[in-house]
Amino acid sequence: MEFLYNNNPKINILKAKRKIIINVNNPTTRIIFNKAKIKDWSIKLNFKFEQNVLFSQLNNLTGCLTFLDSSVENIKLDISNSICEDSVNFIRSKGVINYIKIDNSMSDGLDSDFSNLIIENMNITNSNNDCADFSFGNYKINNARMENCGDKAISVGEQSIMKVNNLFVIKSNTGIASKDSSKTEVLKSDIYEVNECYAAYKKKQEFDGGYISVNESKCLNNKKNNLIDGYSKIVINKNNEL
Repeated sequence: MEFLYNNNPKINILKAKRKIIINVNNPTTRIIFNKAKIKDWSIKLNFKFEQNVLFSQLNNLTGCLTFLDSSVENIKLDISNSICEDSVNFIRSKGVINYIKIDNSMSDGLDSDFSNLIIENMNITNSNNDCADFSFGNYKINNARMENCGDKAISVGEQSIMKVNNLFVIKSNTGIASKDSSKTEVLKSDIYEVNECYAAYKKKQEFDGGYISVNESKCLNNKKNNLIDGYSKIVINKNNEL
């Protein structure tokens, strides 16, 4: 396992508590777990400065915290005040995240690519772009609360398969978007104060449209209903909007 970082963040590893606390004062600092097997650990990452700088990449990695070619089991993540393109990015990784909390992201909160992940509990607030973005993978979210997402609360794209059991969204542009040959299944959703509850569409020429199936949907105080193009499909079995 490689645990990589730059620009001397303050790292406190509490082995007995299986907890890693990382405080960052340099906006270009990045943390990378490469080819890691992480089980039963909590990781807390906090950036301590004003968000008035442009985000940058390190070795083409866009996450403040990146899991690359790694496997995780029963981990907890707590990330705040990031200034990266993604607060946390999973790339070609797999496993189970017990809890993930992300607050105050300059761009995306969570980004996952080419991965196979189960997220038991997710709480993401105040992302200037998407709260959570998933592509090229298989994903399952059991419980999610998303608030103040600048664009989409959950974005599913590029041939991904997504299942969401219980979703709460408030004050976002879009509740759930499924695009570019992706299939998203939602068991129960409560969505409030958004522009669109659901969006399914084709964005990139090399893909087909998107698909969303919702078993039980509640979407209130929205400006529009749903966004859908001619390549895509949205199915809502039980609509509690009235």
